Amino acid sequence: MRRIAVALVLAGLWAAPAAADITIFSPGISNGPLRTMAEQWTVQTGHKVTITGGNVGRIRTAVENGTPADLVLAPTSDFKDFTGRLSGAPVPVGRIQFGVVVKAGGRHPDISTEEKFIAFAKAAGTLAFANPAVGSLSGAMVEEMLKRPEFAGVRPLPIKGMIGDAIVRGDAEFGGGAISEELMAKDAEVVGPFPDSLGQFIDMSGAVLKVSSNPDEARAFLVWIVRPDSAEVWQRGGIVAP
Repeated sequence: MRRIAVALVLAGLWAAPAAADITIFSPGISNGPLRTMAEQWTVQTGHKVTITGGNVGRIRTAVENGTPADLVLAPTSDFKDFTGRLSGAPVPVGRIQFGVVVKAGGRHPDISTEEKFIAFAKAAGTLAFANPAVGSLSGAMVEEMLKRPEFAGVRPLPIKGMIGDAIVRGDAEFGGGAISEELMAKDAEVVGPFPDSLGQFIDMSGAVLKVSSNPDEARAFLVWIVRPDSAEVWQRGGIVAP
Protein backbone atom coordinates (compact mmCIF):
# COMPACT_ATOMS: atom_id res chain seq x y z
CA MET A 1 0.00 0.00 0.00
CA ARG A 2 2.83 2.37 0.91
CA ARG A 3 4.52 1.71 -2.45
CA ILE A 4 1.31 2.57 -4.26
CA ALA A 5 0.93 5.84 -2.31
CA VAL A 6 4.55 6.84 -3.08
CA ALA A 7 4.06 5.97 -6.72
CA LEU A 8 0.96 8.13 -6.92
CA VAL A 9 2.76 11.08 -5.31
CA LEU A 10 5.70 10.75 -7.70
CA ALA A 11 3.32 10.49 -10.63
CA GLY A 12 1.63 13.70 -9.51
CA LEU A 13 4.94 15.51 -9.23
CA TRP A 14 6.03 14.23 -12.61
CA ALA A 15 2.81 15.45 -14.21
CA ALA A 16 2.88 18.90 -12.60
CA PRO A 17 3.68 21.61 -15.16
CA ALA A 18 6.86 23.63 -14.73
CA ALA A 19 6.41 27.17 -13.49
CA ALA A 20 5.88 29.45 -16.49
CA ASP A 21 7.94 32.37 -15.22
CA ILE A 22 8.22 35.41 -17.46
CA THR A 23 10.57 38.37 -17.88
CA ILE A 24 9.31 41.80 -18.88
CA PHE A 25 11.21 44.72 -20.35
CA SER A 26 9.58 47.84 -18.92
CA PRO A 27 10.95 51.35 -18.30
CA GLY A 28 10.89 52.95 -14.87
CA ILE A 29 7.98 55.21 -15.82
CA SER A 30 5.61 52.24 -15.84
CA ASN A 31 7.15 50.00 -13.20
CA GLY A 32 5.38 51.22 -10.07
CA PRO A 33 1.91 49.84 -10.84
CA LEU A 34 3.39 47.04 -12.96
CA ARG A 35 5.24 45.65 -9.94
CA THR A 36 2.01 45.66 -7.96
CA MET A 37 0.25 43.64 -10.65
CA ALA A 38 3.21 41.31 -11.04
CA GLU A 39 3.03 40.48 -7.33
CA GLN A 40 -0.70 39.86 -7.62
CA TRP A 41 -0.12 37.60 -10.63
CA THR A 42 2.43 35.52 -8.73
CA VAL A 43 0.03 35.07 -5.82
CA GLN A 44 -2.76 34.07 -8.20
CA THR A 45 -0.83 31.76 -10.52
CA GLY A 46 2.37 30.82 -8.72
CA HIS A 47 4.37 32.07 -11.68
CA LYS A 48 7.15 34.58 -11.11
CA VAL A 49 7.35 37.85 -13.04
CA THR A 50 10.77 39.48 -13.36
CA ILE A 51 10.78 43.13 -14.45
CA THR A 52 13.93 44.35 -16.15
CA GLY A 53 13.86 48.12 -15.92
CA GLY A 54 15.91 51.07 -17.04
CA ASN A 55 14.94 54.11 -19.04
CA VAL A 56 13.07 54.08 -22.35
CA GLY A 57 16.30 54.18 -24.36
CA ARG A 58 17.69 51.08 -22.68
CA ILE A 59 14.47 49.15 -23.16
CA ARG A 60 14.45 50.09 -26.85
CA THR A 61 18.02 48.88 -27.28
CA ALA A 62 17.32 45.58 -25.51
CA VAL A 63 14.38 44.80 -27.79
CA GLU A 64 16.18 45.83 -30.97
CA ASN A 65 19.17 43.66 -30.00
CA GLY A 66 16.96 40.62 -29.44
CA THR A 67 17.89 40.30 -25.76
CA PRO A 68 15.89 37.38 -24.29
CA ALA A 69 12.62 38.32 -22.56
CA ASP A 70 8.94 37.46 -22.87
CA LEU A 71 7.08 40.76 -22.92
CA VAL A 72 7.84 44.42 -23.53
CA LEU A 73 6.09 47.56 -22.30
CA ALA A 74 7.22 50.69 -24.11
CA PRO A 75 5.98 53.96 -25.57
CA THR A 76 3.50 53.19 -28.33
CA SER A 77 5.58 55.23 -30.79
CA ASP A 78 8.54 52.86 -30.31
CA PHE A 79 6.73 49.81 -31.64
CA LYS A 80 7.18 50.91 -35.23
CA ASP A 81 10.88 50.18 -34.70
CA PHE A 82 10.25 46.72 -33.26
CA THR A 83 9.17 45.16 -36.56
CA GLY A 84 10.15 41.51 -36.64
CA ARG A 85 10.67 41.39 -32.87
CA LEU A 86 7.04 40.92 -31.83
CA SER A 87 4.63 38.01 -31.64
CA GLY A 88 1.35 39.78 -32.31
CA ALA A 89 0.18 43.38 -32.43
CA PRO A 90 0.86 45.82 -29.56
CA VAL A 91 -1.92 46.26 -26.99
CA PRO A 92 -2.61 49.74 -25.51
CA VAL A 93 -1.78 49.79 -21.79
CA GLY A 94 -2.30 53.38 -20.66
CA ARG A 95 -1.29 57.03 -20.79
CA ILE A 96 1.42 58.39 -18.51
CA GLN A 97 0.68 61.96 -17.53
CA PHE A 98 3.35 64.52 -16.66
CA GLY A 99 3.35 66.54 -13.46
CA VAL A 100 5.29 68.93 -11.26
CA VAL A 101 6.96 67.40 -8.21
CA VAL A 102 8.26 69.01 -5.00
CA LYS A 103 9.77 67.75 -1.78
CA ALA A 104 7.13 66.86 0.83
CA GLY A 105 5.91 70.04 2.47
CA GLY A 106 7.09 72.21 -0.42
CA ARG A 107 5.17 74.93 -2.22
CA HIS A 108 2.24 73.93 -4.40
CA PRO A 109 1.76 76.66 -7.00
CA ASP A 110 -1.33 76.83 -9.19
CA ILE A 111 -0.54 75.12 -12.51
CA SER A 112 -4.12 74.34 -13.51
CA THR A 113 -4.03 76.16 -16.88
CA GLU A 114 -1.35 76.66 -19.49
CA GLU A 115 -1.09 80.36 -18.64
CA LYS A 116 -0.71 79.62 -14.92
CA PHE A 117 1.82 76.87 -15.63
CA ILE A 118 3.97 79.21 -17.72
CA ALA A 119 3.74 81.88 -15.03
CA PHE A 120 4.80 79.32 -12.40
CA ALA A 121 7.80 78.19 -14.47
CA LYS A 122 8.98 81.76 -15.03
CA ALA A 123 8.58 82.63 -11.37
CA ALA A 124 10.48 79.50 -10.34
CA GLY A 125 13.23 80.31 -12.83
CA THR A 126 14.37 76.68 -13.04
CA LEU A 127 12.66 73.40 -13.84
CA ALA A 128 14.54 70.15 -13.32
CA PHE A 129 13.97 66.95 -15.31
CA ALA A 130 15.60 63.55 -15.86
CA ASN A 131 18.67 63.78 -18.07
CA PRO A 132 17.82 63.07 -21.73
CA ALA A 133 21.49 62.31 -22.43
CA VAL A 134 21.16 58.94 -20.69
CA GLY A 135 17.99 57.93 -22.55
CA SER A 136 15.16 59.51 -20.53
CA LEU A 137 12.20 60.12 -22.83
CA SER A 138 10.27 62.13 -20.23
CA GLY A 139 13.33 64.32 -19.69
CA ALA A 140 13.74 64.86 -23.42
CA MET A 141 10.10 65.90 -23.71
CA VAL A 142 10.31 68.43 -20.85
CA GLU A 143 13.58 69.79 -22.25
CA GLU A 144 11.99 70.26 -25.67
CA MET A 145 8.93 71.95 -24.12
CA LEU A 146 11.14 74.50 -22.35
CA LYS A 147 12.61 75.53 -25.72
CA ARG A 148 9.27 77.06 -26.71
CA PRO A 149 9.27 80.87 -26.85
CA GLU A 150 6.72 81.17 -24.04
CA PHE A 151 9.22 79.57 -21.63
CA ALA A 152 12.01 82.03 -22.41
CA GLY A 153 13.99 82.76 -19.25
CA VAL A 154 13.27 79.40 -17.59
CA ARG A 155 16.53 77.54 -16.97
CA PRO A 156 16.36 73.84 -17.93
CA LEU A 157 18.11 71.60 -15.41
CA PRO A 158 18.79 67.99 -16.43
CA ILE A 159 19.58 65.87 -13.37
CA LYS A 160 20.89 62.39 -12.64
CA GLY A 161 18.46 59.59 -11.88
CA MET A 162 14.72 59.73 -11.20
CA ILE A 163 13.32 63.25 -10.97
CA GLY A 164 11.41 62.69 -7.72
CA ASP A 165 14.52 61.40 -5.96
CA ALA A 166 16.51 64.40 -7.22
CA ILE A 167 13.96 66.85 -5.83
CA VAL A 168 14.02 65.09 -2.45
CA ARG A 169 17.83 65.33 -2.52
CA GLY A 170 17.52 69.07 -2.98
CA ASP A 171 18.88 69.32 -6.54
CA ALA A 172 16.07 71.77 -7.33
CA GLU A 173 12.84 73.01 -5.79
CA PHE A 174 10.63 71.96 -8.71
CA GLY A 175 10.86 69.08 -11.14
CA GLY A 176 8.82 67.99 -14.12
CA GLY A 177 8.29 64.58 -15.61
CA ALA A 178 6.22 61.42 -15.56
CA ILE A 179 3.82 61.37 -12.61
CA SER A 180 4.14 57.58 -12.46
CA GLU A 181 7.85 57.99 -11.72
CA GLU A 182 7.39 60.89 -9.31
CA LEU A 183 4.96 58.86 -7.20
CA MET A 184 7.66 56.26 -6.58
CA ALA A 185 9.90 58.76 -4.74
CA LYS A 186 9.61 58.67 -0.96
CA ASP A 187 9.12 62.11 0.63
CA ALA A 188 8.08 63.72 -2.66
CA GLU A 189 4.71 65.25 -3.53
CA VAL A 190 3.07 65.74 -6.90
CA VAL A 191 1.77 69.32 -7.18
CA GLY A 192 -0.48 68.42 -10.10
CA PRO A 193 -0.48 67.43 -13.77
CA PHE A 194 0.77 69.53 -16.63
CA PRO A 195 -2.19 71.16 -18.46
CA ASP A 196 -3.41 68.96 -21.31
CA SER A 197 -2.81 71.77 -23.81
CA LEU A 198 0.96 71.36 -23.36
CA GLY A 199 0.73 67.88 -24.89
CA GLN A 200 3.08 66.28 -22.36
CA PHE A 201 2.21 62.60 -21.95
CA ILE A 202 3.43 59.17 -23.06
CA ASP A 203 1.09 56.50 -24.38
CA MET A 204 2.28 53.00 -23.45
CA SER A 205 1.63 49.66 -25.13
CA GLY A 206 2.69 46.07 -24.54
CA ALA A 207 3.46 43.10 -26.77
CA VAL A 208 4.80 39.55 -26.55
CA LEU A 209 8.30 39.14 -27.97
CA LYS A 210 9.22 36.55 -30.57
CA VAL A 211 12.15 35.43 -28.43
CA SER A 212 9.79 34.57 -25.55
CA SER A 213 10.26 31.14 -24.02
CA ASN A 214 6.78 31.33 -22.43
CA PRO A 215 4.63 33.22 -24.95
CA ASP A 216 1.31 31.83 -23.71
CA GLU A 217 2.01 32.95 -20.14
CA ALA A 218 3.28 36.32 -21.36
CA ARG A 219 0.14 36.82 -23.43
CA ALA A 220 -2.07 35.83 -20.49
CA PHE A 221 -0.29 38.35 -18.23
CA LEU A 222 -0.66 41.11 -20.84
CA VAL A 223 -4.39 40.43 -21.11
CA TRP A 224 -4.66 40.44 -17.32
CA ILE A 225 -2.97 43.84 -16.82
CA VAL A 226 -5.25 45.56 -19.34
CA ARG A 227 -8.50 44.13 -18.04
CA PRO A 228 -10.97 46.65 -16.52
CA ASP A 229 -10.18 45.52 -12.97
CA SER A 230 -6.55 46.66 -13.44
CA ALA A 231 -7.50 50.27 -14.22
CA GLU A 232 -7.51 51.28 -10.53
CA VAL A 233 -3.97 49.98 -10.00
CA TRP A 234 -2.70 51.90 -13.03
CA GLN A 235 -4.54 55.03 -11.88
CA ARG A 236 -2.99 54.92 -8.41
CA GLY A 237 0.38 54.70 -10.07
CA GLY A 238 -0.17 57.78 -12.21
CA ILE A 239 -1.18 56.01 -15.42
CA VAL A 240 -4.60 56.41 -17.03
CA ALA A 241 -5.88 53.14 -18.49
CA PRO A 242 -7.04 53.28 -22.15
